[in-house]
Amino acid sequence: MYSSGKIRGVVMRLTNFFLLSLLIGCSLTEDDPDPFREFNKDMLELNLILDENLLKPLAEAYEDAPGVARESVSNILSNLKEPFYCLNHLSVLDAENAASSLFRFVINSTLGAGGIFDIGSLLGLERNEVSYKDTLRKMCVPTGDYLILPILGSSSTRDVIAEPISWFADPISYVIGFPWMFAKSVLGIIVDRSENAGFINNSVQNSINLYSTVKSVYTQKYGDREEGDEFPEEDFSNFDNI
Repeated sequence: MYSSGKIRGVVMRLTNFFLLSLLIGCSLTEDDPDPFREFNKDMLELNLILDENLLKPLAEAYEDAPGVARESVSNILSNLKEPFYCLNHLSVLDAENAASSLFRFVINSTLGAGGIFDIGSLLGLERNEVSYKDTLRKMCVPTGDYLILPILGSSSTRDVIAEPISWFADPISYVIGFPWMFAKSVLGIIVDRSENAGFINNSVQNSINLYSTVKSVYTQKYGDREEGDEFPEEDFSNFDNI
């Protein structure tokens, strides 16, 4: 268990370092390929504190809910992401997947009772998940420096700038309102933590150098790379929220 004094100390160091970094304007150099290293390590420690004392207990409580209820919540949350997937596909001129995401949303929202049932998949319209991080990488926007954010986890100077844009770019936010969008996001984090509990717990407990592991995972998934580069095919998406 972490004391309140230790938590306050971590938060103060994070705040001071972040403000100083903004003023200095750290950038990637050959001499220092990880300029936010100390900030990131403090932020990782804070995220582990939040996970142990908040996210993990909430996820475990969620796991106690009936399986049918958990599956319905997961399906609804996935359905609410379809319009955002559609815009991301359109931004890289992927009309086929954009249309598929749009049709999936319409069909699942109507015939699927708001997304509780995945009718789209039954009709052959498979979910094509994509994030703004994927989109920016496909658009060849440089990753920038590695950065760990509170709750959100691994990011970069490129993605942290685009993060607010992604909130306002989601069409659903204008339909159900931003307070509900915030609630949806919080619930989504809890659901993700629950669904990937085994993988996350094992990684946190057994990684010799968790910071290096988390950074490597993010770089492999979202970092700059040439077409044809090969990386392990394991599912590392869970590390985004560590």
